[in-house]
Amino acid sequence: MAPVAGPFLLWGLGVGYVISGDFYGWNAGLGATGYLGYLVALGFAAVLYAALVLAIAELSAALPHAGGPYAFCRLAMGRLCGYLCGVAVLLEYVVAPAAIATAIGAYVNVLVPSVPVLVSAAAVYVVCIAVHLMGAELSLSLELGLTTLALLMLTAFVVVAFPSITTERLLQVGSGEVFPKGAGGLWAALPSAAWFFLAIEGLPMAAEEARNARRDLPVALMASFATLAVAAICVLTVSAGLGGAAAVGSADAPLPTAVRIGLGQNHWLLGPLSLVGLAGLLASFQGIILSYSRLTFALSRAGYIPGFLSKLNGRKAPVWAIVVPGIASFSLASLCAALPGQAIPTLVSLSVFGAAVSYILTMAAAILLRRRRDLHRPFRAPGGSAAAWIALALSVVLLPAGLREHPVALVLGALVFGLFLLLYFTYGRARTAGVFAEEELGSAGRNEA
Repeated sequence: MAPVAGPFLLWGLGVGYVISGDFYGWNAGLGATGYLGYLVALGFAAVLYAALVLAIAELSAALPHAGGPYAFCRLAMGRLCGYLCGVAVLLEYVVAPAAIATAIGAYVNVLVPSVPVLVSAAAVYVVCIAVHLMGAELSLSLELGLTTLALLMLTAFVVVAFPSITTERLLQVGSGEVFPKGAGGLWAALPSAAWFFLAIEGLPMAAEEARNARRDLPVALMASFATLAVAAICVLTVSAGLGGAAAVGSADAPLPTAVRIGLGQNHWLLGPLSLVGLAGLLASFQGIILSYSRLTFALSRAGYIPGFLSKLNGRKAPVWAIVVPGIASFSLASLCAALPGQAIPTLVSLSVFGAAVSYILTMAAAILLRRRRDLHRPFRAPGGSAAAWIALALSVVLLPAGLREHPVALVLGALVFGLFLLLYFTYGRARTAGVFAEEELGSAGRNEA
């Protein structure tokens, strides 16, 4: 794969992974706990992801590898743990686009009712996969453009709407109580608060597209987190204060709903906000395709899964690593369209489940590598292993919280892990036997400054 990305493109990718979370999905927890309780949940998520980003920044500078978390766990804990971490990340990154594509289809259906949700979702898969097949430079440039457009729209929303927010609407749920529904409300809000940051950890999987991964990945990770944290606070406060925590908390499209209630049905901001919301959704969709394809490529290159998945085309794009997970993801999107209602929340919970498992394994790897390996670390997380320990502890809390409302996600997740374990023991174990981690990850050093 060709190194084409500098720090600005990497920042665009890091923010783009997540920016859709500012336009939909985050608000489900608002009705459960109100604005003040949700601020606590958002603080939990911010601390979790700040610690996670610092630990991953250190690891990605030491091991710039397309496998990202898989590569870290492989070196720290061996073939099987590395593979399981890779499966967890793959689960997160194949499931999330299905939910995003369905949301895109729903947005389009509101704007053009004659276009079915599944038709729009299919078009998104075809177009975005085609862009990725044309090479990383084009896909990353498009990602940066979509991300910038979405951020400009969020800025316009905050600037225009902020003068109209009221304390009465902001504290509509709970009448000023921090936890109006007790600890259960806070617990229910944690997964949706994580949606403001979920998938930022995928940035290290672009390591082999980076011109200087050891220097630029840590900078891009921290800059992306700072951007997303500011956006989260602004979107939460302005949306709840403009439209009311109760109404916004139950809305399919929280930002347009807030504008309709607080500024009026015919306000000029409503149309652009709905249209540019699609750009935010597309940015996340586009970025996540890059990550799942690079992880699939890395697992195939190492021998865990069939070798054809690591074949590159003339533009250095991993063709089948882009296409095959895309087909699986679209199948899930088709299921969402056929089973409306709880399908998307269940997929979101399944994606959070995969993420939480990968966080636990990755942070364990970060702690073990600190103790056991004298790696060259161009960037060191402040406080040594403290960030990894904090992220590990909070991830353990996030894991059951994400499954509380949708336990079927646990069944589906267990089924996925079972199938991949069967693949490992019947196919991958023999092909990776006798290969040391340093040999398997040997290509990681080529981006060193």
